[in-house]
Amino acid sequence: MPFCPKCRQEIDELDNFCRSCGKPLKPGTGFWYSHSGIILLMLVLGPFALIPVFLSKTLSTAAKAIYCVVILLFTVYLCYACWQFFVLMQQMFTSPLVMPY
Repeated sequence: MPFCPKCRQEIDELDNFCRSCGKPLKPGTGFWYSHSGIILLMLVLGPFALIPVFLSKTLSTAAKAIYCVVILLFTVYLCYACWQFFVLMQQMFTSPLVMPY
């Protein structure tokens, strides 16, 4: 029987997680590869969240495709919003100041 690398308890060969400490035993099955982990990474890292989407063993193929589309649309929206902010700042600093009387 194999043993958990973290707590050294005996585990079953088919287990994805250790039953005593909860450590993921197979790569691609931890928190960062779950639905909530992918959403959190998307909000923090943007397009770099695609890496754990592709490496995830817990997501189905349809979920991976949906996450890819959502992450790419979110990235395009953020780029557009940053561009609009840049244009607004440029207009604000280049236009002459009008003093109200």
